Amino acid sequence: MKFWLYTGLRFILFGLGFFVTLFFTQSLIFALLVGLVTGFALTYLFTPKLRKDASEDLMRALDSRKRNKTAVDDADAEDAYTEGRFADAEDLQQETKSEQNGVEDTK
Repeated sequence: MKFWLYTGLRFILFGLGFFVTLFFTQSLIFALLVGLVTGFALTYLFTPKLRKDASEDLMRALDSRKRNKTAVDDADAEDAYTEGRFADAEDLQQETKSEQNGVEDTK
């Protein structure tokens, strides 16, 4: 719900900046630029909580999509195939450190 409120507020501020500028300058491109900057800047500066809530709503909506069964099965099969085939980076670092600790510098 916050996403649509934030989007509506940005459209209203864009329209306000656009039409006021168009009324005074009669330049369509300049009015578009002023409307875009007005809509972006005012909502960014004066509504940080609403912007945060809107982005959380959008992320929740996108995360709620279900991956299809074939994609889940493919990922599980791929994980099972690669399990144990490759060395972990942490294990390699531990082996390197233990080798370095056992070797003395002769210089």
